[in-house]
Amino acid sequence: MPRQFQFVAVSNPVGPVSSESRKLRHSHAIRQKHAKERRLRTHNYQRNLMHVQAEKTSTPVPTGNSNSFSRMLDYSKDPFSAMAGSLSSQEYFLLHYYVHVVVPQSVAHCGLFNYPGDHEGQVLGDWVGLAITNKDLLDSAVLLSACRSILRNKPDDHELARLALQYKQRGLECLRQSLSGASPMFNVLTIAMSLALAFDEEASGDMGIARQHLRGIFAMADLSGAEMYWLFAAHFAKQYFFPVGQELYNRIQHPTSLLSYNLTPNKIMTSPTPTIPIGSWVLVTGATGFVASHVIRQLLKRGYKVRGTVRDLTQASWLVKDHFKAYVESGDFGLVTVPDLSVDGAYDNVVKGVSAIIHIAAIATFDPNPNNIVPQTVAGTKSILEAAAKEPSVQRIVFTSSIMAALFPLAGDNTRADRDTWNDVAEKAAWAPPPYDASRGMTTYATSKLTAEKEVWKFVSENKLHYTVNVISPSGVIGEPLHVKHADNPVNWVATVFKGEKAKLDTFPAAFFVDIEDIATLHVAATLDPEVKNARLQTWGHSTNWNEFLAILRKLRPEKEFMADYPDPYYLTISTDQSESVALLKKWAGQDGWKSLEDSISEGIESPYFQLK
Repeated sequence: MPRQFQFVAVSNPVGPVSSESRKLRHSHAIRQKHAKERRLRTHNYQRNLMHVQAEKTSTPVPTGNSNSFSRMLDYSKDPFSAMAGSLSSQEYFLLHYYVHVVVPQSVAHCGLFNYPGDHEGQVLGDWVGLAITNKDLLDSAVLLSACRSILRNKPDDHELARLALQYKQRGLECLRQSLSGASPMFNVLTIAMSLALAFDEEASGDMGIARQHLRGIFAMADLSGAEMYWLFAAHFAKQYFFPVGQELYNRIQHPTSLLSYNLTPNKIMTSPTPTIPIGSWVLVTGATGFVASHVIRQLLKRGYKVRGTVRDLTQASWLVKDHFKAYVESGDFGLVTVPDLSVDGAYDNVVKGVSAIIHIAAIATFDPNPNNIVPQTVAGTKSILEAAAKEPSVQRIVFTSSIMAALFPLAGDNTRADRDTWNDVAEKAAWAPPPYDASRGMTTYATSKLTAEKEVWKFVSENKLHYTVNVISPSGVIGEPLHVKHADNPVNWVATVFKGEKAKLDTFPAAFFVDIEDIATLHVAATLDPEVKNARLQTWGHSTNWNEFLAILRKLRPEKEFMADYPDPYYLTISTDQSESVALLKKWAGQDGWKSLEDSISEGIESPYFQLK
């Protein structure tokens, strides 16, 4: 763990030193001496053992150019003799913890070890044995896992969280370098590192990214044409990773199923080759919002650095002190204030050095007076487009629009929305003469999104830009809240149904809803996918009604009495082509279609931030 220094205060350095200070100094010196001796003995032991083993087997001592897999096999009786280099005391601690805690616990609790055999020896001799032949693999396969294991019991250990993030980013960067270029390098190490990162995502609960790593493993082994890699992947996956490993093992048993994975080298790993490299800065506006906070989380988990804009740092403290504290401490996440997005040049300094911008910030007060909403929203959009035009580092901008920029989700409307569909009805109604009563709030909001998006495409058409622009147009968004204010606010429709606020629900008896994680993934895809250019992605999700919400809530909360069902439920007849959005979910999250309505509602109300009873 981090070295701890203890300074001994001496009031008069030239005078006598207290006995307590002498004891502390003596104790520290003794510990240093013993640590140095232990390191020296370890290095001598490893060097001598390598020479002895070489003499017995007439096998040359491995050099820096030797194959890592052969090094592991040559020294399988004592794999630690194949260590690629010396470790720090901190790394020795994590390696020791992995060997003596993580491995025994895995063997004891994993259902895949129910058959006879020395499974602990296999893990140490094979998996750990391979990992210690390569420092990058050791970091991502062993030290990262040790950090995660300790963090489960010590979630507030920010130094460990920082280390885990560092090891993960190192693994992702190593994979990116190995697999980029015209001739990607497929070998045992890249497959092992992919397995390790898949396991880490699985342990973190992100099965979508874990499966993307898994698909990368399928593609690497398939494209390499080397049966050894399939056998290697199957061997480790079956023994050490579940359910990710089980899925891989099943693929090995049924190799023809690989035909369904029409992958090329450019589509390997957690994503295709991105438009901006891992480690680049991405600006996300409106960072405290429901959508923005999830987008930030996905970007950080994928190895990107994020700069978020907020109006008030005090109101955004939960981002830096809670959810993303480890990223703040590692320098990968930070906040900047933009008090008024409509001011000229509001984003000029904020965009400096960023590779991409995701503009989600919006005025969502539902003020019925369009003069208080629309001009400011358009000015903010234009401001960020102009700032990006002056910043050569910007390569992508993603703008968050709304289904309401295209149309209202109303009964009896059979419109099929496409790229050129606009909600002219809303715009005309919003600018009708006053009075501006509360019932016009939604119309004004729709007009602000409509007018701002039109400004985006107008700016693109009138300027020769060095960056690409994409637009995401969600419908109603539900799912896991990351803060109390997300769990119970006017646009959380799950909370509205939960509370039985029928007057609000009557406005839209039927609607489309999409999960927050799906929307976040599509923002990431629109930012990173080189094939998505000048897209207007309608991301509506599921067509549903309040009776379906109520049925799911009754199932999840059988003890609670909810409002009565609507007597004549119906579904909307508006439609759009969502195939590109669904394909991007498959490509970037490894999932088939939208997350289910039940899963979204469940994740919404099971969150600790959802406090309604």
